[in-house]
Amino acid sequence: MTERLRVGQVGLGYWGRNLVRNFDDLTDLLAICDADETLLADFAHRFPNARATADFDELLDSDIEAVVIATPVPSHYPLAKRALEAGKHVFVEKPPAMRLAEMQELVTIAEAG
Repeated sequence: MTERLRVGQVGLGYWGRNLVRNFDDLTDLLAICDADETLLADFAHRFPNARATADFDELLDSDIEAVVIATPVPSHYPLAKRALEAGKHVFVEKPPAMRLAEMQELVTIAEAG
């Protein structure tokens, strides 16, 4: 049997609800994260095998291999940068950053990892 990628997702809103469903089907979804406690509780009920947390650092300080980022656009760059610097693979809902320099920095960090 092929080992499945261990994934955590931050952001369960408009796009996040679609992504989490797909990543649950395609990977080993270990954690879900959102600042909205009501939304988080609802998704924790739907995905009982995933640890639910409002703390993004819990995703970074775990055995999760990849982080899915589906949060508001202004938070994409700082979250992606932190995840990459923690040695995680990163999938970011578009756009990954709001500025070209930020995007170039994310690519550089990813290539160095």
